[in-house]
Amino acid sequence: MKKLKCILLMLLLSLTISAQTTHVTLTYYQPVKSQCDSQPLITADGSKINLHHLRKGKIKWCAISRDLLWLFPNKPKRVFIEGFGIYEVRDVMNKRYNHCIDILIHPKNSKRIKLNKVKVKIL
Repeated sequence: MKKLKCILLMLLLSLTISAQTTHVTLTYYQPVKSQCDSQPLITADGSKINLHHLRKGKIKWCAISRDLLWLFPNKPKRVFIEGFGIYEVRDVMNKRYNHCIDILIHPKNSKRIKLNKVKVKIL
């Protein structure tokens, strides 16, 4: 009986978390050494960035700040960013950033943005 209550509680919590909406600071980042680590084409979850697919828009990946990790108890981690669409969370930002999401763009793309209070829904 105690296990059943625990399972039901966890199920309710996961349903509540999966539909959660928050507001974040949104920026772009490029897979280059100056903005990443020594292996910029490998994300925190071990995924390899295909630059050709990135340029063509076939992959839509983002990085989240570490304080938002608890919002993603299950995989795959996906977010709907208002005005930008659905992105897969494949990377984690440096610990100095809080309540932020970085959208991955091609290194030759010169777009720069910093938008505050962008609505994000956890999928």
